[in-house]
Amino acid sequence: MAKTNNYPIVLVHGFLCWGSESKINQFFPCFGMWNGNAREAIMEEGVQCFTPHVGPFNSMWDRACILYAMIKGGRVDFGKAHSEKNGHARYGRTYPGYVKNWGELDEAGKIQKISIVGHSFGGPTVRTLIHLLAEGSAEERAATPAGELSPLFEGGKEKWIHSCTTLAATHNGVTLPDAGRPLVKPMATVLHTVGRMTSGTWFQKLYDFNMDQWGFVSRDTKGNKQAAKEAVRTLVNKTNDNIYWELSTEGAMESMKDYKTYDNIYYFSYGGKRTKTHGPIELPTKDMWLPLRLFSIFECFYKDPTHPKEWRPNDGLVNVPASKAPIGAPQTDFVSNEDSKPGVWNIMPLEWKDHTSYMAVGEDKETYHNYMKEIANRAMSLPVIE
Repeated sequence: MAKTNNYPIVLVHGFLCWGSESKINQFFPCFGMWNGNAREAIMEEGVQCFTPHVGPFNSMWDRACILYAMIKGGRVDFGKAHSEKNGHARYGRTYPGYVKNWGELDEAGKIQKISIVGHSFGGPTVRTLIHLLAEGSAEERAATPAGELSPLFEGGKEKWIHSCTTLAATHNGVTLPDAGRPLVKPMATVLHTVGRMTSGTWFQKLYDFNMDQWGFVSRDTKGNKQAAKEAVRTLVNKTNDNIYWELSTEGAMESMKDYKTYDNIYYFSYGGKRTKTHGPIELPTKDMWLPLRLFSIFECFYKDPTHPKEWRPNDGLVNVPASKAPIGAPQTDFVSNEDSKPGVWNIMPLEWKDHTSYMAVGEDKETYHNYMKEIANRAMSLPVIE
């Protein structure tokens, strides 16, 4: 494949996971784990690659705002209207920027673009970023005084993205939160309490919750602790701005109902499966990573009127129909790089993988590196649409 561009590639992690700013990534890269580092492999192809840490438990809006600041540089702005509506601080951390000239014109008058890859909940994250770049936010524009509006909420920036690739993404939500609905709030309470208790400690450096906007900043004062406790209560009872809601089938469809595809962006979706049909039931196979099998069984046996048996096959966490492409979006089966068109979700053939295969768990190192390099090389070979 001949190169048409050298745009930086950004790999975005999903729920529970981490990026390079969290120290755990030094020992176990989220994209590579103990089987090498996908970022380093992609850079061998002569392109910049970044793996930002946008927080394991942030909502897709908050993640998109963090992601924007990390790529472009500057202070995270979650939006005046959004922050007031959801009860958290408006501003977050300040970042130097991976690609400071992102969206600017080069000497030839061409826009500096990026290609972006999202795994799992990283899929809704990158789609939210694209949505905000393209459409901005009318609510933020109306609520924010002149001179204070973040460029992210202005809109008109869809040309900043060259390609969008998702790996086992939760495009249409997953049935696991639906099946385990009574357990969601208790689990969320435990996770966020850990985040509150470890904020400002050595553990935060190792595994950073990156939820400063919710008061998960320091344990130095009683006031901070009390505010963080209140934030935990608020978080677990929310529907909007809540990752657990956005992971559910109802929450995903509601949260992303207005998202569009754009004619200058190439879209690709990968999805896996490691369950098999045994008579009337679906069950995980023995080569699914062991910790995923219990979650897989929940999805295999979950039934409701809106999710027929086609939703039972899964990769351990994500149902096969959830990862293919957003429901209602233009889509087609992938044929070849040459036949791939922008503005349409190109659905890759279903793979015999579980959810963590895309993080290299259980994968051969060389095979995994070549797999990620292929994704990068495709992005670098697609015709650029200005």
